Amino acid sequence: MANPIIEDIKLKIKSGNPITRLIIINVAVFLIISILRILLFLTGGSISTFVNFIIDNISLPLSLQGIIHKPWTLITYMFTHIEIFHILWNLITLYWFGQILSDYTSPKKIIPLYLMGGVAGALITILLFSVVPVFQPYLDSPMVGASAGITAIIIAAATLVPNYRINLMFVGAIKLIYVALFVLFIDILSVASYNNIGGNIAHLGGALMGYVFILQYKKGRDWTLWINRFLDWIKNSLKKSPKSKMKVAYKRGVSDEAYNYNKKVTQEQIDIILDKISRSGYESLSKAEKEILFKASNK
Repeated sequence: MANPIIEDIKLKIKSGNPITRLIIINVAVFLIISILRILLFLTGGSISTFVNFIIDNISLPLSLQGIIHKPWTLITYMFTHIEIFHILWNLITLYWFGQILSDYTSPKKIIPLYLMGGVAGALITILLFSVVPVFQPYLDSPMVGASAGITAIIIAAATLVPNYRINLMFVGAIKLIYVALFVLFIDILSVASYNNIGGNIAHLGGALMGYVFILQYKKGRDWTLWINRFLDWIKNSLKKSPKSKMKVAYKRGVSDEAYNYNKKVTQEQIDIILDKISRSGYESLSKAEKEILFKASNK
C-alpha cells in the first residue's frame, strides 16, 4: 500500500503550480539533509564520510576546476539549504514575488527564470572568484541556496510592474520597485561580508538575469520557451502511456499571411499593455486589456 503522504506530495508536484513544485523540492532536499545530519549526530560521527560526500556533491564549488568536475552542482546547489531560517525566508520570498510575476506573465515563467537566475548567479560568482585576487582565498567555500534564482524573480517582477504595491508589516503599502532597490542595496553592502561573499555576489548575478529577462520579454523575446520545451520533453519521456497509432491532422483556419498579421498585432497590444502597467499599475487597465493579457499569459 502506497504511503498517503508520499502520494499526496507526488500529486502536488504533478498538478501543483510551478511555485508549489519549487517549494516542495526545496523542502524535500532540506529534510533529507537534516535527517542525515541528525543521524550523523546520533551515531557519533560514524557516517560523517557519507554525509559529507552527499553535501559536497550537491553544493556549488566556487572554482572553475570544481565546476568542471561537478557540472551538475550548477542546478543542485539552488535546491540545497542547510539552515532552517535560510530556507524559510527564501521560500516565503519565492511565494510572494513568484505569485506577482505569475499574475502578470504566466506561471510557466517561474521555474525557467528560477533556474536561469541560479545559473547566472553561480557563473558570475565563479568567474569573479577565479579572476579577482581578493576573492581567491574563499575558493574552497561551497555555496548553497535558492537566493540567486529568487532574486531573479524579485527583480523581474519589479521591472515588469514597478508601481505594484505590496503591504509590509510596520511599513504599509510600498511600491515593488522600492522593495527591489532595497534588496539590491543590501546585497551590494554585504559583498564584503566575510561569511557569505559568494552568496551576495550570486544574488546580484540573479538580479541581472531577472532585469535583462524582462527587457527582452517586453520586446517579444521569451527566454523561458526553450527551457519549458526541454522540461516538457523530459515529462513526456517519463510517461509510460502507450503511443497511439491514430494520426490527427490539424488545419489552420487562416492563411499564413493573416496568421502572421494577427500574431504581430497581438504582440503589439501586449507590449502596449505592459508599458501601461509599468506607468500606471495594473488597476489602470480596462476590462478588455486585462482579458487580452490574461489570454496571452495562458498560451
